Amino acid sequence: MPAVTQGQTTYNQFPAFAQPGQLADLAYMEIVSYPAAEVIQPGRVLEIASDGLSVQQVQATGNQAPNMMGLSVLITARESSGAFGITPYGVGGPQYNIGDTVPVLMRGRMYAEWKGTTQTAWGVPNVYHSSTIATDRGKLTDATASGTAGSEISTTGHQIRVRQALPGSGNIVLVDINLPGAA
Repeated sequence: MPAVTQGQTTYNQFPAFAQPGQLADLAYMEIVSYPAAEVIQPGRVLEIASDGLSVQQVQATGNQAPNMMGLSVLITARESSGAFGITPYGVGGPQYNIGDTVPVLMRGRMYAEWKGTTQTAWGVPNVYHSSTIATDRGKLTDATASGTAGSEISTTGHQIRVRQALPGSGNIVLVDINLPGAA
């Protein structure tokens, strides 16, 4: 009996042009790898964990800027526990589980994860770094700085800049990062 096959019957006419953590170009960049101390999503701001060896999504009390190590890079050519955040903008990409090697962009250009309303070209974004709620840790935003427990937000300083405004881009923002210590 012949097998019945059927071609693709649906497709997205307007796929996302990037995913959080995707590198934007092939210009000079510096990427360093660290083990994950917690589950890390691509395109998030990271810091060194308390063990001094691994990385975690930024978390701190008050509205002072966290000690940023860089942004987590999306690597699609690896096995993962699956996709997360399926939205009209596409799949958010594979997460890094505890102990996985996380590539961290310290200098370069990438599409970071965004949770905000207005992206200002060449503006300095703020970053969520809640001390109690993990959901938005490390996401860039235009929300006002806050020291309220559970919704801490502070500036990223001049180390991260919005490269260009991407209106209607959903959960991504194009940023340049240049951290002290990057070669």
